[in-house]
Amino acid sequence: MKLPSAPVRILAAAAVLAAGLVGMVVRENMARDAGQEVRIALAGYDPRSLLQGHYVQFNLSPEVPGGQCPPTSQRRFTGEPEWVALRRTGDHHVVAGVAESRREAAKLGEVVARGTALCSVATSVRMGDGPAVTREEARISLDLGVDRIHLDQAQAEATEADLRRARPDGGPPGYAVLSIGRDGRARVKGLIVGKRRIDLDWF
Repeated sequence: MKLPSAPVRILAAAAVLAAGLVGMVVRENMARDAGQEVRIALAGYDPRSLLQGHYVQFNLSPEVPGGQCPPTSQRRFTGEPEWVALRRTGDHHVVAGVAESRREAAKLGEVVARGTALCSVATSVRMGDGPAVTREEARISLDLGVDRIHLDQAQAEATEADLRRARPDGGPPGYAVLSIGRDGRARVKGLIVGKRRIDLDWF
């Protein structure tokens, strides 16, 4: 039995790999569409490091309603996988708490995702002519396993410029639009910068 020539074997192997890649992309796209959409505030980035070729890197920085850390979010992170509970506030979501199990996290918020969230309180003292004023500000470090969106070069450059502009109301520079799947995994759907929404529509 005569074996196929080397070029034929190479083309066949390439076709199998391409089919596998397409299948993976299709499955990922279906999971993204089926997940529950959440919007989480972003923190600004140093303009010199924001633009990374054909993708924009971002930092999730959810608001802390009332300035109080959510339940269990100040405990020491053990390195074990955690579940982050998210709660809708207006048109976006905030961290409602952290738990070691999905069941416990579901008691804290309506959407739960795999990741970590750690809340810390920073104290600042403002000196003036009168008595010193002490201010405490709670901040949350949130990691849901996503930190970038792939765009074409023109979109990436325009988004970078928009995210560098300060909001007149002092609000966040934008929001990450994420899809939280049944498996608790966060997937990027797009970004909202100003009044413009940029959807990930390559697939």
